[in-house]
Amino acid sequence: MRDGIIPAAAPTFQGEAGAPFFLVGQAPGPVEIEQGRPFAGRAGREIGRWMARAGFASDDEFRRLTYLAAVMRCFPGRLASGKGDRPPPGRAMRNCESWLEAELALLRPRVLILVGQLAIRRFLGPGSLEERIGRTYGSDPLVIPLPHPSGQSRWLNDPANRERLARALAALGEQRRLVAGVDPGALTAPGSRLDD
Repeated sequence: MRDGIIPAAAPTFQGEAGAPFFLVGQAPGPVEIEQGRPFAGRAGREIGRWMARAGFASDDEFRRLTYLAAVMRCFPGRLASGKGDRPPPGRAMRNCESWLEAELALLRPRVLILVGQLAIRRFLGPGSLEERIGRTYGSDPLVIPLPHPSGQSRWLNDPANRERLARALAALGEQRRLVAGVDPGALTAPGSRLDD
């Protein structure tokens, strides 16, 4: 990596026009790059468990109803120590910003799911996870912050934080119920939000 820009791009994102949910994570990891699919590794399995708690019938349903992206589209590499992934550098995130903005403008999701502090800070500004998780923001789109599902995070060890996550998943579940039975393809039909 030189000046925050990686030498080879392998952007990882997934979703279809009309998806009512838009999830923004931090950056793909090595498993995601290898499989070409966001949240394909351990963090993805945890996201899948959270989405089941929120009322999605399956991982397939969650992925069908959700466009998955990140503040940095490519794997930022491993830490020099070899223990964990390098945080996305600011310059690399700025390099990816126009893609994220274009997708949001084009897709106009009903719900924006922010996963992890980097995504939360990008959209809501500075603030602690304790202040953000368990609350919703705005309405067009409705913003629901979630903690990062990494096994390295100790944030969910605190029972109060697990309750915050439960409130966030309940809010997400309510939104899931509101779109139940809505075919994402139908959202691109004439007169839909995407055709406005």
